[in-house]
Amino acid sequence: MSRSVTHVRVRIAATALAVAGLIAAGAAPGWASSPHGDRFTPSITAPWASGDGESIDSSVAAAGLCRSAPFDTAVAYAPTTNVDAIVKDADNNSGVSNFGCKTAQNETTIAVDPNHPNHIVVGANDYRVCCDSQGLNDGTVWAYVSWDSGTTWKNVQVPGFTKETGGTGAFSTVDSGGDPSLSFAPDGSGTLYYGNIVFNRSSNVNGVAVAVSHDGGMTWDKPNMVTYEAAANYFNDKAWVGAGPNGQVTITWTRFNQGPKGATYLSSPIVAAYSSNYGKSWNRQGSPVSDAAHPFDQGSMPVYDSHGTLYVAYEGTAANGQTDATIIARSTDGGRSFQNVEVGRVYDDLDCYPMYAGRQTLSGEHFRLNSYPSFSVDPATGQLAVVWADDQGAGTCGTGGTTFTGTTSAQVKLVTGAWGSLAGPMTITQGAGDKVFPGVSIYKGVVSASYYTRDYTATHNPALCNVITGAGSGIHVEPVASSVCLDYAARTSADGFASEQRLTSEGSNPYIQFADGSFIGDYSQIATGVDGVAHAAWTDFRGDPGLTPANQDVYVGSVR
Repeated sequence: MSRSVTHVRVRIAATALAVAGLIAAGAAPGWASSPHGDRFTPSITAPWASGDGESIDSSVAAAGLCRSAPFDTAVAYAPTTNVDAIVKDADNNSGVSNFGCKTAQNETTIAVDPNHPNHIVVGANDYRVCCDSQGLNDGTVWAYVSWDSGTTWKNVQVPGFTKETGGTGAFSTVDSGGDPSLSFAPDGSGTLYYGNIVFNRSSNVNGVAVAVSHDGGMTWDKPNMVTYEAAANYFNDKAWVGAGPNGQVTITWTRFNQGPKGATYLSSPIVAAYSSNYGKSWNRQGSPVSDAAHPFDQGSMPVYDSHGTLYVAYEGTAANGQTDATIIARSTDGGRSFQNVEVGRVYDDLDCYPMYAGRQTLSGEHFRLNSYPSFSVDPATGQLAVVWADDQGAGTCGTGGTTFTGTTSAQVKLVTGAWGSLAGPMTITQGAGDKVFPGVSIYKGVVSASYYTRDYTATHNPALCNVITGAGSGIHVEPVASSVCLDYAARTSADGFASEQRLTSEGSNPYIQFADGSFIGDYSQIATGVDGVAHAAWTDFRGDPGLTPANQDVYVGSVR
């Protein structure tokens, strides 16, 4: 979910702001003064607004949650062999221009019960509930639960995170939730944690919250507000929850210090809060994870090993102050102190990707990018695995310029091994097509990495894989040399990452639902069960072919 600082400070009254949408063009002068301001920004914005100040019901913004031809039929894509985790995909009946559209789900997280590998739970930004302070459908918290290895799914609304889903107290002041993350307690109790950010689209109110389920995601306790802000000075973003042994659980997030009244981008450290009683209460809220050498950070992910050592991976400003790095922080004292180590240079410089709407994207695409890491610790061996995607070697990337020239070819990097002897980064993907938003899981020494890829195309109708802009009678198709369609695929270390498993049966066009294709979520994830089977969850753009028009749904597939 995403929003630019410009929106946070300047446009709150004029534009429908929201977690779970695209980054707007431009930023306030104080924000733009940082060389990292274009990459490390709060991730909230109006999903149905193009970011240029237009009304949400203008002809352009109408495409925010509706798309017309060639996506206005249930047969735009071939019948799929993939599993759609979304049950009873609802119509969106809010906002004059959005009546009748299917509601979007994107930005996926997944967790496998550590004792019951057939029990899988997925989360996503889910827009099927009305109404926020703008009178529109908005992001609320849902869990998609499967007890048969992902064959069938039950969709469960997690109550109390927002005003429209029964929130009380501080939760009655927020109207949207996003940046979902899930983590099972490792003790086999079925305890499951759901972390989210929450905020209000018409004010500066925002926070980080966690709910707990004691039956594997079927029912949920009221959420706890871990941290809460009502002023523009701080924005809490990109939260992620990680569970450890003996009732330990940590949630980390980025705390954007925007200065007095949100006037200046001062820093964006990674901070954390801790619970030692299975999430019943939280303490040390806002405790530092990143260090002074890395003042600008985003995209953190905490994980525990089986001994209770806490690790947090995140992307931050490298020590040279000019480039970015993947960083792993390690704590052996319950988060009271951390050792922070840069494990790889990240090639997402200003000259590494073209720009759209003020944010980096891929050649021929509009959806915003990031190089935030995905992180996993092997519960059997304690080995670490962290992946990210960057554009090293493509065009002008890394040459010190301020703009990109060339054609993107982003690939997945991996660092793995024991703390103190990590190996990499190594590139584990092949081919010229871009790979983005990877997830990683490691179990008994086998690393599984999943990612979006542009190495394929739509097989049912390749003409679908062009740039699609505009809305209604103003729809515009722009043929492009390289397919814009995305598939989802995976590789594993079982064969040295030599072969790729294509998990999608057909590529699909991301220019769907969000204005001009600007948002597909900020990450995807994969998780491995004790049976050695890895399960990936991603945002697919086909909807449910044969049943619904194309829209953003959550798909799930297995990697063996």
